[in-house]
Amino acid sequence: MKAAAKAGLEQFLTYRMHVLNKLSDRGISERYQTKLDITLPEARVIASVGSFGPFSIMDLAKHANLDKSQASRAAEALIKRGLVQREASSDDGRVVLISLTQEGRALFRKVMPIARKWNGDLFSCLSDAEREALGRVFDKVIARVQADG
Repeated sequence: MKAAAKAGLEQFLTYRMHVLNKLSDRGISERYQTKLDITLPEARVIASVGSFGPFSIMDLAKHANLDKSQASRAAEALIKRGLVQREASSDDGRVVLISLTQEGRALFRKVMPIARKWNGDLFSCLSDAEREALGRVFDKVIARVQADG
């Protein structure tokens, strides 16, 4: 019976990564909703723009790991709440950039500690060496997938 179980979907690392991703998203999403009254996509927009922005919607989607429609909806919701704003790019006036408002920067300072704690708690079952090794493995696989296009 064990051999049959190993032949199933759970044998694939991609499946197990997907399970971990879904569980992780669910957990962090609940924390953002409870503590900050924002959705996970909204938190990702705040974190990405606060860390690397301002961004066009396309670049925001890429950096926040959201599809374009998710990034657009999250940005719109945050604009309505006065947390992010649209502004014309100084390089190309046709490009609209999303940036944090003063209130958005204050929220960014709340989002990041929640993300940091969640990440630490999630991987607390691993030793420092295991976390470092896992990080290197993820970096290697991500680089491979990105190189393949």
